[in-house]
Amino acid sequence: MKRLLLCMVVLLLAAGLFAGGQPDGGSSGSGQKPVTIRVIKIDDPLEAMAFRDIVNEFHQIENGKYAHVNVEFDIKPFAELFPSITKAVATKADIDIAMVDGPNVRHFAFNNVIRDLTEYFSPEELKTWAPQSVEEGSYAGRFYGPPLAQSAQLLWYNVDMMNEAGIDVSNTAGWKLGPNGEALRNFQKLTVDRNGDGTPEVFALNTDGPWDYFYGLTNRSAGRKGSNTYKAVADDGITFVGYFDTPEAIAAFQFQQDLVYKYKVKSAQTITNQMFTGLSATHFYQDMIIGTQKDMFPDFKMGAIEPTYWETPICHTGSWHYGILTTSPHFEEALAFVKFAASDAGAKYIWKYKNQFPANVNLYNSIDEFVDPASPRHLMVEYFQKAGVMRIATPAYTEYNTLFTEFWQSLMAGERDVPALTRKYAAEMQKAAQPYKGWNSR
Repeated sequence: MKRLLLCMVVLLLAAGLFAGGQPDGGSSGSGQKPVTIRVIKIDDPLEAMAFRDIVNEFHQIENGKYAHVNVEFDIKPFAELFPSITKAVATKADIDIAMVDGPNVRHFAFNNVIRDLTEYFSPEELKTWAPQSVEEGSYAGRFYGPPLAQSAQLLWYNVDMMNEAGIDVSNTAGWKLGPNGEALRNFQKLTVDRNGDGTPEVFALNTDGPWDYFYGLTNRSAGRKGSNTYKAVADDGITFVGYFDTPEAIAAFQFQQDLVYKYKVKSAQTITNQMFTGLSATHFYQDMIIGTQKDMFPDFKMGAIEPTYWETPICHTGSWHYGILTTSPHFEEALAFVKFAASDAGAKYIWKYKNQFPANVNLYNSIDEFVDPASPRHLMVEYFQKAGVMRIATPAYTEYNTLFTEFWQSLMAGERDVPALTRKYAAEMQKAAQPYKGWNSR
């Protein structure tokens, strides 16, 4: 209920800011002619509150140097965002800044949708953000956009269920996967089938959307660091055959399916708040789950350990980046806004309202929840630094992720020939990536 009321307040606040007016009613404190920069981004009520404060402070920096700059937001559902960005450039629409998901920076840079910002950020400025964020915002050795935030995952758990199952989690290291691994033994202890009908009332594992961000770790973890399996795509960014479908990857995918149909410790269905409502004992997710727990389930006892893994511990990183469109009519003002929004001063508002892992090193090193050794967020930072890698490096990430989603849905639906399914999709991913041949040699 608290989050619902918060969203209602956000919508009221956003009515003025996102409709395009200046906070002061349109007057320019700097005495300069008003300029309007437009930002296209995903629809996110919590971000609306953050950007309200970011814009307000942006108007005050450097003695009001940018008080004449209006900032308007064109918000889109996730499914419409990327096509809208491409269309804005193709039609030379009056859009200046786009929020781009980290793995898609390469795609938009390759297609000349977002501008190369390398010369506008010094090496010292790049140290503002975690190395993963700088890598995610870069293409072919050039920097295209600073981050809004970061992300990493842990295995969150119901403390009471873990205690009832007699599982010791004082050692927070991840459990190894596989038919003989510690993970399966613990998952079986956590699964509850009270009436013995073969359908558990409580599953050990939650099920999330069929996205590469979560489940692309399945195959990558099955390989040693630097191996074809670990990389999932060749260094050329377009070769998936022999990488996505290695024997190790196929075995890992098969085991994920077995968790549902053979061992019955995981549901094939995605259920909202599955762990919080008592339908699963664990949830593999980002630290934003803490905000959900605090807002909606304040009495829920939640702990965390490192995620499960096969051969190599790994977590996917990355979140949104600020990209300035090549067709922006107001580059100077757009750059100033992007620099401020991505700075420690701007990023503190994203943390305040979204409660998401900051990309800014100074920021997360100064927040108690990330510094306190007893906090799950401290564990997440340690795991991020140890095992965090960006999602696969390909300019065809959008195409790849669409195909991965189809693949995962078929896998979870019980497709019997997992090797053939994996090889089929590796070939389709490779075919879809061919238009980008030579992308990393530009």
